[in-house]
Amino acid sequence: MGEAIAAAPWNIWGNRTAVERMQRAARMGPRHAYIISGPASTGKSRLATSFASALICPEPREAAVGCGSCSSCRRVERGIHPDVSRVDLAYQAVRDESKSKNTSLNISTVREIGRFISLRPAESSWRVVIVDDVKTMQEPAQEAFLKTLEEPPSYVVILLLTSDADLLLPTVRSRCSIVTMSPVPDALVVDALLAQGASAEEAELIAVASRGRVGVALMALEEEGRKEALLDAINDATSWIAGDPYARMVRSAQLADQFSESRDVVFEQLLSAEVAWRELILRLADTGKPTSHPIVSTCRLTTLDGGYRALAAINRCLRDLDANVRPRAAIETMVLQWPDVTAGGLKE
Repeated sequence: MGEAIAAAPWNIWGNRTAVERMQRAARMGPRHAYIISGPASTGKSRLATSFASALICPEPREAAVGCGSCSSCRRVERGIHPDVSRVDLAYQAVRDESKSKNTSLNISTVREIGRFISLRPAESSWRVVIVDDVKTMQEPAQEAFLKTLEEPPSYVVILLLTSDADLLLPTVRSRCSIVTMSPVPDALVVDALLAQGASAEEAELIAVASRGRVGVALMALEEEGRKEALLDAINDATSWIAGDPYARMVRSAQLADQFSESRDVVFEQLLSAEVAWRELILRLADTGKPTSHPIVSTCRLTTLDGGYRALAAINRCLRDLDANVRPRAAIETMVLQWPDVTAGGLKE
């Protein structure tokens, strides 16, 4: 078991550099804009909310941490403090009454942010705007947002949450300080789950399946059906790996056809396949770490090279899909790099 990083003060496991940086900013005085970048469920929203609480809380604390118990902190946490605004696609859909497809933050939302920050704080010394789904902003909306970033009032802090800072315009990035959140080692995910009452066996299983994303792991533990869905994804990926060349290509075509409508689902399936291959590699390498998924444990690699080749192919496919390579070409090219599978294990 790895050494646990205490959840206090911001209830974030791992990513200590990012947490300490934002705590220092809250203590010494923040910049006007930050991009908090990282994969889904790595703690971006929690970091932004905790930072907002640290700024808004009226109780002075040397560690730059919101007290968590005062009215201000509780309202920030619940999303109802008048000096903290959270904007995302869900908020935009409610405001617009779903009159459009609502697939990107639009210029109307940018203007609404501008109106919010033009007002002086109602109760505290700051106005904080947390903008999630910012990667969905099309170029015109990002360009409209530039003026807000260029000339914000002195009492304003803007937090932009995105999976990839490079998806934003260079002019947007240049006006922000970039803070990066990353998946954490499995041992830390296990510690987080144990702290919430999971059994050791359950914690190990969920930790591997969640790929270092504490938020995903905790949801799998706490929300009915989440753990089953997470493990089913590994089951599906393992079945794909175990198929013959024809079955693999059929599944590849199905995923490619899904991509335009269910991009996130396809990415999750590819990442689940990555988990399965990593577990096979660990099993062959005899690292002393038990294989955490029962179906993966029935497979066995005969050489590490095949597993490493499969991982490299998955990473290349993910990059190609992000670069708008045709989904079928990207996924089929990936699968052609996978070693063959037999019932008794993997061939050389």
